[in-house]
Amino acid sequence: MNRLYKQAVWLIAIALAATMAFADVPMKPWGTPDLQGTWDFRSITPFQRPENFKDQEYVTAEERAEFEKRVLEGRAARAENKEFTQGQGDVDVGYNAFFLDMGTKMTGTMRTSLLIDPPDGRLPPMKEAARERMAGIIKLQERSPVGPEDRNFTDRCILGFNAGPPMTPGAYNNIMEIVQTEDHVAILVEMVNDHRIIPTHGGEALPAHMRLWKGDSRGVWEDDTFVVTTTNFNRFTNFRGTTPDMVLTERFTRTGPDTLLYQYTVDDPNAYEATWTTELEMQRTDDLVYEYACHEGNYAMPLMLKGARKLEAQGRKDENWLPSWHKR
Repeated sequence: MNRLYKQAVWLIAIALAATMAFADVPMKPWGTPDLQGTWDFRSITPFQRPENFKDQEYVTAEERAEFEKRVLEGRAARAENKEFTQGQGDVDVGYNAFFLDMGTKMTGTMRTSLLIDPPDGRLPPMKEAARERMAGIIKLQERSPVGPEDRNFTDRCILGFNAGPPMTPGAYNNIMEIVQTEDHVAILVEMVNDHRIIPTHGGEALPAHMRLWKGDSRGVWEDDTFVVTTTNFNRFTNFRGTTPDMVLTERFTRTGPDTLLYQYTVDDPNAYEATWTTELEMQRTDDLVYEYACHEGNYAMPLMLKGARKLEAQGRKDENWLPSWHKR
């Protein structure tokens, strides 16, 4: 009961702070909130609600501090572990902790998970056909690559693993820049420098046969929220098991001088039994968006293919080509 009381008090404080902050939201001359700027979407808030927060939607300040402390202590322990004989360990996919930039804080919403709907903070059941599709993709990624087409789109520098749409906190390059005019909103994500130029007055989506890597995005203002609907994904679409028929709805709401609330809803009846929604508070940053020249040289690709050919010449098979974090 004491914990519930403290949580209620904390939620009231959050609501009051949000109300005061929204009064300071900067506006554009044409009357819409100013989304322009560079935004940091790092977060260590779990995507799905952990078991220890099973029936809890929000954390208190004390619980948040304790959670962040445990995460940092876990990272430090892994960084000191020099025994990598039991799996890929700290050198998984060629990186060690030095190259990772996942942030140190939970999202400012104080939620126990990024997933806010369904209310239990857990993904709805996946359709059987979608599970089979995912199993085929995983099987392909596990084996030695026959050619570059066998590798995922991140390895091939086609898409960024956190660039979206939708944008999701990842291992690094969790930063995006918005440039805004009355007629368009342009979003540039540092990862692979992916960009979208989104009209602000909606319009008809592309014909069904026209399919794009990042889909076809159309935006409209609903009160003080910029709502973007994206359809027409191509046949390679696979965001947490989604299909090309996914309808993605993103919502951008400026909630204060230095905060931008980002929500997205996935609607894909071919993949999930129900729609699901996440929420993340982005923070304004003075950091610059740097060039991400993944495609220049991409030395990893020829090295992977050379390694695969060497295994073939030795008559060996290796089913350990899938990064361990894909199996979680």
